[in-house]
Amino acid sequence: MRRRFALTEYLVVFLLLVSFGFLTQRYPTEEQATDEPTESMSPSELLSERIALFSFEVTYSLQDNGTSNSYSHQRLLRAKKQLGEPLVQLEASDTEAAFVSTDCSGWLSFVLNTVSPLHEAVLQSQRYLPEHNQAYSKDFVLRERRRPWARAFVVAHFLRAGHVETAGFEPVEDFATLQPGDIVAYAMGRYTQPTDETRPKPKDTGHVFLVVESPTVIDKETEDYAGQGTLSEKVAKVIAVPSVDSSATVHFAHDSRVNAEGRYALPEIVPHPRAKAGGVGTGTIWLALSEQGRVLQRRLGPHQKYRPVLARAARLRGRVSLDEAIVDEQGDLVVHVFDSSPAEYGGVSYGGTPVDLTGDGGIRLASGRLVMSGDNDFAGGVTVDAGALNVESATGLGAGDVTVLGGTMTLKEPAIANDATLTLSEDLQDGALRLDFEGRDVAYSLLIGETEHRCGTWGAPGSEAQFVDPVFSGPGIIELSAEAPEPCAPSGQQSARARRHTQ
Repeated sequence: MRRRFALTEYLVVFLLLVSFGFLTQRYPTEEQATDEPTESMSPSELLSERIALFSFEVTYSLQDNGTSNSYSHQRLLRAKKQLGEPLVQLEASDTEAAFVSTDCSGWLSFVLNTVSPLHEAVLQSQRYLPEHNQAYSKDFVLRERRRPWARAFVVAHFLRAGHVETAGFEPVEDFATLQPGDIVAYAMGRYTQPTDETRPKPKDTGHVFLVVESPTVIDKETEDYAGQGTLSEKVAKVIAVPSVDSSATVHFAHDSRVNAEGRYALPEIVPHPRAKAGGVGTGTIWLALSEQGRVLQRRLGPHQKYRPVLARAARLRGRVSLDEAIVDEQGDLVVHVFDSSPAEYGGVSYGGTPVDLTGDGGIRLASGRLVMSGDNDFAGGVTVDAGALNVESATGLGAGDVTVLGGTMTLKEPAIANDATLTLSEDLQDGALRLDFEGRDVAYSLLIGETEHRCGTWGAPGSEAQFVDPVFSGPGIIELSAEAPEPCAPSGQQSARARRHTQ
């Protein structure tokens, strides 16, 4: 349970929120918060609002001394291990206190995984590109497919790639026009151009952060404006960008992570021995811009110098094309949803904002809870390997075949394409396919195990379907439209799987 704040602590938090403009009408109240877009807010705008709101809510919760907040780098995974999860547990359990301990890219991964797992999956797909998995020299080898999530330089290169717009991200060319919810990523040194052996190899690949308020221009008369003489002569102006990130470097004010001495300190409860002082919080980052608004240099805090970087920014769009640039060798965009990503936090629901999917590729759910509620026409089909897929629109499954090999799938309304085949593993648990609608969903054929069915109606035991199978649950019925090689069995007959189940 969260302890009570002292009056002085409330005052500090209040001033912090005022400084970032959080106490304005920019963000929705709990009553206004909804996963359905309003007439004045598109899905793209709603995604940006959710990013800023979630970042703010988590930062506020980290002001509680009962939460352990620290910084740590991710490690390489073993060759066969799946996508890792950032060390983030926002709600205390009976055995563990709430804690956060990750780096900047891990935090970005967690936020996107919560707000829009589909956009997070796009970022993760970029780790597998050949240019991010090869040896450029003896001392510079990239193995990003073995990283638990996309590091800063991978994000930066993606945001400047030709396919970024079709993949669901709208580039922001002029950094002076950044808005709450935008993503900023930059690469440093050799990570900006891996083929250039003359570039230095820095300890960090770069940095990523989330914008939480529009930037302001820094007065040139500000003390140490030139950063100890490191500001480039090509810089036209310097902007201050209020942000939320995970860092071990003190940022410009107001940095929510600093103590009374203006430093970062480890919490009383350290989640693991690799944890460092710092963590997730608000702060201000200075960006030195060209006349065109492009970033030439960055400066994290008052004790830092300006450093040249390759920086890009983008905001989420409500439409993603499942093209070759983001799908795997099987033609799927693979989606992992972290166990610790909350479906609801601070009274606001996350993960349900409609994202429209198009293109030739498909969707494969590998873990977690995924909501598909967009106006979709993608052709590559849907596969559920594990986790829980909730389909909440009539076009949520697109135009392709649907395969459920593990986990569960819930249809809130008929969503299977008329010419699609529904394939179900014989190993699914009873009730794994919930038909949570009234009426019928027409599909071409049904494959249960190795047995194909091409006619009749199918549903849960006790339903009005001609054929019943315990893999189904709910009141809905699936009607098959393929031509049967022979007349369908008489009404009430069970499927072969159902007969085996009852024997």
